[in-house]
Formats: sequence, structure tokens, C-alpha cells
Amino acid sequence: MSHSGVLGPGETVTESVDLSPGTQSVELSVNGPVEVEGSWTGVTATEDPSVTVGGSTVSHSGVLGPGETVTESVVLSTGSQSADVSVNGPVDVSASWTAVSQTRDPVVELNGESVGYSGTLNDGETVSLDAKASWVREGTNNITVSVGDGSYSGAGPEPKVELEYRHDLESPRTVLYESEALTERYNVTKTYTNQIADATLRIPHARDVFTMRSVEYRLNESGSWSSVPQYATNLSGTTLSVDVSEIAGNPVPAGTTVEIRSAGSRVDVYDGEISVQRATPVGFDLNSRVKLDSWSSGSYLEVGETAQGELTHYATNESYPTESDYVELYSDGEQRFYAPNATSGSTLTLQTLSARVSPDQNSMRVRVPDGVNATSPRFVVEPASVIGDSWSIEYVAGTDGQYYAAVDKNGDRLGGAEKPSEIEVSRDDVGLVEIVAAEPPTPGTDTVGGGVFATLTTGNLPSLTVLFGGVAMLFVAGTRPAASRDAIDGLGASLGGVVGQVPRVGPALGSALESAVSSVGSALVSVGENRLLSGAIAAAVAVAAGQAGLYQVGSEAGAILAVGGIAVGSLYVLREAGEFTTARWIAIVAVAGVVAIQGLGEGDLLAQFVNSDAFLIAVLMGGYAVIQLVREYRANNDPNDDRPQIVIGGRFNSGDDEGSN
Repeated sequence: MSHSGVLGPGETVTESVDLSPGTQSVELSVNGPVEVEGSWTGVTATEDPSVTVGGSTVSHSGVLGPGETVTESVVLSTGSQSADVSVNGPVDVSASWTAVSQTRDPVVELNGESVGYSGTLNDGETVSLDAKASWVREGTNNITVSVGDGSYSGAGPEPKVELEYRHDLESPRTVLYESEALTERYNVTKTYTNQIADATLRIPHARDVFTMRSVEYRLNESGSWSSVPQYATNLSGTTLSVDVSEIAGNPVPAGTTVEIRSAGSRVDVYDGEISVQRATPVGFDLNSRVKLDSWSSGSYLEVGETAQGELTHYATNESYPTESDYVELYSDGEQRFYAPNATSGSTLTLQTLSARVSPDQNSMRVRVPDGVNATSPRFVVEPASVIGDSWSIEYVAGTDGQYYAAVDKNGDRLGGAEKPSEIEVSRDDVGLVEIVAAEPPTPGTDTVGGGVFATLTTGNLPSLTVLFGGVAMLFVAGTRPAASRDAIDGLGASLGGVVGQVPRVGPALGSALESAVSSVGSALVSVGENRLLSGAIAAAVAVAAGQAGLYQVGSEAGAILAVGGIAVGSLYVLREAGEFTTARWIAIVAVAGVVAIQGLGEGDLLAQFVNSDAFLIAVLMGGYAVIQLVREYRANNDPNDDRPQIVIGGRFNSGDDEGSN
């Protein structure tokens, strides 16, 4: 680089040049004295990066600019892998991989003799393996299928293989096996070439089945499928035996082809493992013995896929303390059985109530105490995440046409219906429930377990009343701030006077309490005066109540809330419009109460209200309202209203200031 011309005193010239890595020298040629100063900026580049993973190398030729990335793929083998990075300059390396399950080295073992395939089977690929005829035994033949080298630890997809097995002997047999998420199906076909007496087919299930949903048969590959009679089946553990002679004749005629197809239910286990020690045969009430091989306090069984999956499940004969067992029921029919006190190795027997219990929305919990009577079941109903959901009971053990009622521990009726109709119950926080035969209710009989006002002390209504009652008080206090502050000062003075009676410390504490009540109350009144701020508080309370699920209050509570809201709203509107009278307000609330109770509540709530003790109070309030309305009408239509009137008022100050009249 160079500069042409003369540089004056103090004048400088700046030039730039690209430097290569290493040591650099500077040669200067000039006429006259000059000073030279050099500076440089170090730049690091990522050049020719390469990564070696599991013996395979991926690389990129060239320089990667700042933020530039290059993605390469490599096939990984099973096991741990290490990565070696080679690069000039800094580089970041990230890796992601997809676990793939392959059918590798499948082996079929027949009565201790094995034959297999070396290699990997692609998706949909099949191979035929030939066994020796000498391996097949008369009677029961055991077949075991294994895939892989046994190193699977459950960390990825489980390897699977579909097997079709057949052998040609005196009685040819074909076994088709199909495994689903919660079902294990078999289709066994056997042809008896010779006449056989006392013939039996056995189906040893590959996995533990919880209950047998169906066992059907067909003869000579024609006609429709029929259910195998219960007496012709036997379930030992999870091995199903079918007495062929009972369905095809004894002895079974030569040339007879028998097809048996079965479906066994498994249960879905969350955070645990189980083994079935005794499954339930087809057509029998659930009575399966289960061992919890691996279990924690948060584990549960999804039992909705069993043969009686729509009925409510519970456990008996547990080997652990049972007080905390419960089944959580969901509105979509899902059931989860929890046993928090159980541990790994515990055992239990799962059974079902003779009733289907289902929440209308959200979820609820049911616990079954010991000694349940099938003809009069008892169970404990508790809310789950939301309190106050309505629910229904379908009693399946009763007689059609008979009226059944659900009663609580005090014998109060929660609901009733004529079978097969469902019994509807309005709340889920009722505790012990029993289903009993009962007489249909007569008009005016309380069938809701406590009447209209039972919800005043249960569920979410008290919480909602406190929240929105406080907001309503802010609005009311803001409409008459002076009177509100006077009332608060009076309350503070009363409380201070009571506390002031305490010896020694009373006067000081009383004064402090009076001051605190007055200050806090005045601040709240100021908030109420600010309509924007109080409105924001009301909106925040409404949103928070919704997020907490407090609006699930049931029909009766909804009716009461509606009446309360109309009462507060009408009071505010009448006062703001200057039209408030006690009679008008009571009349509005009374009409709203009748409409809300009949419309938002159950159909017979109005009749219950009329027959309750509270109706007398309502009559007295209504009579008072009528009297006040008559007085108001007479006062507004008095003939003297047209005469000129002079009103003289006065105001007096309590201080030394001059008064005025």
C-alpha cells in the first residue's frame, strides 16, 4: 500500500490490508521523516469440520460463516456412541436421533427345539421356517417366539413380530394370534382327521389377560359364530381350555373342523407392572386376582376396557391397608383405579359394583367400603378437582319397573328413578350413598337431600358468595361514601370500646383497632368510589373464580346465585336512579326468585320450597312488600299532593363556626 503526495505536519493516512495467518514484517520506503503505526483484528473461521460417530464420518469442505449450519445424517448401530470432532476454528455440534424398532434374528421355539432366521425383517416382510415333525407332541405343544438378543430394556419401541403357525398331523391345527393395545385375540382352527373322544383345545395367552370378553366357535367353517357355553370353558390362570366334545359331540366325528376365537382383555397400567393370578371367565362377574409387581403411590390401572368396563370397579381382599383405595370416574367413561397404600408385591381382587356411576362433567371419586351387598350397594362419593358436579347412577341389579332411590348416611333421599332409568344426583360432595328400593315420591316430597337451601353450606357457593359479596359491598359503599364511612367509624368505635375494657392494655389496643378499622374501611370506600378500579377488581375476581373452577355449583346453587345477583344489581340500579323503595326491591327479588328457582333449578324445586319452613318467611316478606307498595301508592296519590308545601330544613355545625338556619 502507498500514498502519493506530501504529508504536512500532524497529517495521517490510514490504509487497510488483508493479512494471512502467521508472523508479518513491515518494509517502509519514504522521503523524509515519518511515523508508522499498525493495528489488526483477529478473525477466527470454522473450516473443513468433520464428525466421526460410531465409525461413520460426516464432513463439510469449506468455511462456515457465523450462524451457518450444515446438517448431515449417519446410520447408528445399537448401543452407546461416541463422537470425534475435527475442525479448524470453533464449532458447535448437536445430534438428534430416532429410535427404530426392527425385527431382528427372530427365533421360534417348539417344545424346547428352536428354529430361527438370521438377519433383519423389513416392515411387511415374511419368512417361512420349517420345523421337524418329531418336535410336535401329542396333546399340548408349547410355542415360544423371541426377537433380538434379549438386550431390550424398555427404553425404545418394543420389537414385535406376527406369527402364523401350522402343522399337519392327524388333526391339522392353525393358530392366528393378534395382539392389540388392551386386547389379545386368538383364532384357532383344528381339523380332526380321526374320531377323538374328550377333545380339548387350550389357548395359553402370551400375556396376562384380566378377563375374557368373548369365546365363540364355529363348526366345519360354515354358518354363524356362536358363544361357547360357560360349562365348556375353563380358565386356569390365563390359560383358556375349551371342551370341544361339548360343542361338537363326544366323540368328535372324524373330518370335523372346529374354529375357536377368543378375546381377552388386558388393563393399561400407569407407572407400574402387574401380573394376573386369576382371570375372570366369560359371562362371570369380574373377580380377577392381581399382583402389583411394581407399584408406587401415584400408579393406577385404567380398567374401562374390561368385560364389565362400564360398571364401577373396586378392590377386595387386599394385602395392604385399604382406606385410601378409590376409582376416579370421568364423564367420557374412563375409569382409573388408585391404590396409594399398596406397594410392589401387593395383591388384590378387582370386582365391580352392580351400578354404573358417571359424572355429568369433569370427574369424581368413588370409594367402596368393606362388606358391600350386591342387592343394596353402598359406596362413598367424593369430588375430584371440581366440587359440586352432578352425576348419575344406573342400577343394573334391580328389577325393571321398581323404583330405586339413592340415600345418604342419614337416610335422606338424594334422587330416585324407576329402573331402568338412571338416578340423577345434583352434587358429588355427599359422602356415603346407598341404593335402596323405595316408594316413588309424592308431590311436595323432598327428593334432593336437604332441599333448596342445602347448597348454602356445601360446595362452591360459600366461596362465590364471599368473593362476589365483597365486590358488591365495594359498589354499594361507593354509591354512598359518606354514610359508609360513618358506619365504618361507628363499627371501629364499637370494636375499640369492647377491646378498651381489657385492663391496662385495653385503651391503647382499642384506640389502635378503631384507627385501623377506620383507615382500612375508608380506603375500601375510596376504591368503591372509583368505578374504573372497582370494575377492574370485579373482572379480576370473576376471571380468578373461573380459573379455579368455582362456577361448577350445581343447579340449585345456580338458582340461588342468580337470585342474589339480581338482588344486588336491582338495589344498585334503583339507588342510582333515585327510585329505591323497600317494597319495590322486595318485589323484584321475589319475582326473580320464583323464576330462577323454577327455571335454573330442578323441576320440583318450587314445590319443595312451598312445602319448606322457608316459605313462611317468604310469605311474611311478601306481605310486608304488599303493605309498603299500598302505602307508597296512597302517598303518591294523596289529594294534598297538589297543595303548595313549604319545607324548612336546618343544618347545625358542631364546632365554633356560625350555624345557619
